[in-house]
Amino acid sequence: MSSVTVNLFLDKRASKEGEGIVKWLVCFDGKQRLFTTGVKLSEDDWTFLKKHKSGLPGQVKNDGRRRLWNMLFGNFYHEEYTGKETPSYLSKAQTIIGNLGDDFSFERFAYSIGAQGSREIKIKSTKDVNDIIAALKDKASRMESDGRMGNASNYLSTASSLLRFVKSLSNQQWNELFDRVPTARKTVVQPDNTIFFKDITPAFLIKYEKWMLQSGSVSRSAIGSASPASLTTVGIYCRHMRSVYNDAIEQGIVDRASYPFGKNRYVIPAGSNTKKALKKEDILKFMAYKPSVGMEQRSLDLWLFSYLCNGMNMNDICRLKWEDVEGDRLSFVRQKTARTRKSNQTKIKVALFPQSLEIINRWASPDKNPRNYVFPFLNEGMTADRQGRVIKQVIKVTNQYMRKIAETLKIQGNVNTYSARHSFATILLQSEAPLAFISQSLGHTSISTTESYLGSFDDEKTKKYLNALL
Repeated sequence: MSSVTVNLFLDKRASKEGEGIVKWLVCFDGKQRLFTTGVKLSEDDWTFLKKHKSGLPGQVKNDGRRRLWNMLFGNFYHEEYTGKETPSYLSKAQTIIGNLGDDFSFERFAYSIGAQGSREIKIKSTKDVNDIIAALKDKASRMESDGRMGNASNYLSTASSLLRFVKSLSNQQWNELFDRVPTARKTVVQPDNTIFFKDITPAFLIKYEKWMLQSGSVSRSAIGSASPASLTTVGIYCRHMRSVYNDAIEQGIVDRASYPFGKNRYVIPAGSNTKKALKKEDILKFMAYKPSVGMEQRSLDLWLFSYLCNGMNMNDICRLKWEDVEGDRLSFVRQKTARTRKSNQTKIKVALFPQSLEIINRWASPDKNPRNYVFPFLNEGMTADRQGRVIKQVIKVTNQYMRKIAETLKIQGNVNTYSARHSFATILLQSEAPLAFISQSLGHTSISTTESYLGSFDDEKTKKYLNALL
């Protein structure tokens, strides 16, 4: 079998500044993967422990650091609360690797050690690690493995957009932006589609933004031409570039002094925040509407379920399980935060209205095993990619039928699935519910995030508040 090695590694990206999470770094068959131990350490403690990983000098009197060393690098340590003698984290991993022998695989190791959130690290050439396109694709791959299909798609779209932009440059424009000569003459971009981190300068990003606002959106038709992208799309793509650029700085690939984003450099546009909330009278029209049996009924039910259940998004609705339902209440962790490694993932508590319970009874799966999904869209046998595509299709069908219902009811405005979430938040605000309550109900950790969801007050409410001045 190929040799397997394991070391301990401090992942500083997985925790707050000045801290990191200790992970097992396993190398096997030319590949590396990280498996989290869940142990948080300060950078100072980690630097000290790594320096003495072969053994602590006798003069070290700090009991805390001695215990940490025993827990991570020693043979055994005594658990703080039970006093039980337990193999150290490194020793435990080495024992598992030895026991697996020729049957070793990353999957068997993860199962044996009980680690979650493993992530493969591809061994790259020097050119690859300096290439922002490779970095974007690598991050997309990691997100796919975590089931974050939407984010993965956005990172791939960013890479594709960057390549189209560079290919659109004339030789003169290339010379203005880069300090190297392109190796291909038919297209300015290099044949291997490489864009180095050092190429991403404020001047590059300004030029890229201008190009995006002119022809950054690709036609889905084979004969269609490119059209302007929105400022919001520019912001999304630039934030993804910034994310992998920050990763490259953290890994020592790029010098922080060359960072192109921020004040006096390139400021990422925020885009317009179009409010998507509907008026309460429009919501009541939807509730009174008598849909036809089938997809129209299901689409309206899912939209209203989202609205009535704290603006629950469709991804969370599709992934809701029976263990989350407790009589006339349900509690769940948003998928958006469940995929993070944060330990303080707060459950959202939802009071189920009679209408919500009716919707569950109408569409629920018959088998109410706690681990089963409530609605019959997903199953555990599906891959993350398949689950993502199913949810996208549910959203697409729901939006199609909701637009038709809105036309019938003469309701103006956006009625897609996301508007249910915005409507929940804005109608609560207009009913004078505290902002903190709305934020908690939506599952936000920041009030500023909640504020971005909220629509403006209508004219009648505005007059009522302004009358208080006289």
